[in-house]
Amino acid sequence: MTTSTETAFTPTATDMEATHYGIPVCTYGEDGNMLALGHHDKRQAFAAFNRHARVFLGFANFADDRNAHLADWIDEIHKTWAVFHRCAGDSDWTWEARPAAPDTPGAVPITVLDVA
Repeated sequence: MTTSTETAFTPTATDMEATHYGIPVCTYGEDGNMLALGHHDKRQAFAAFNRHARVFLGFANFADDRNAHLADWIDEIHKTWAVFHRCAGDSDWTWEARPAAPDTPGAVPITVLDVA
């Protein structure tokens, strides 16, 4: 279990692994899920996630399947909200994002790709 400080923070592009096509992105979790800061068009997010998989992970695309197409994954890209917290020094993670309602103090808009 990840422990974190209870102080929420607003992440910036420097807190993400990379920025592709102007969209700050990173992988999260252990299943290959991806997160982008902000709410983005699904096609734009798809392009940024695929680029990140190629450049950062060395995959053919985020599915690591050259036959995968947007239609196969479009329904797995969602706009949602999260509150970000810095993790304690004994954690494997720099930060964690907790799902939140849009009106939660410190909530940040994100676009996620759920591959699980």
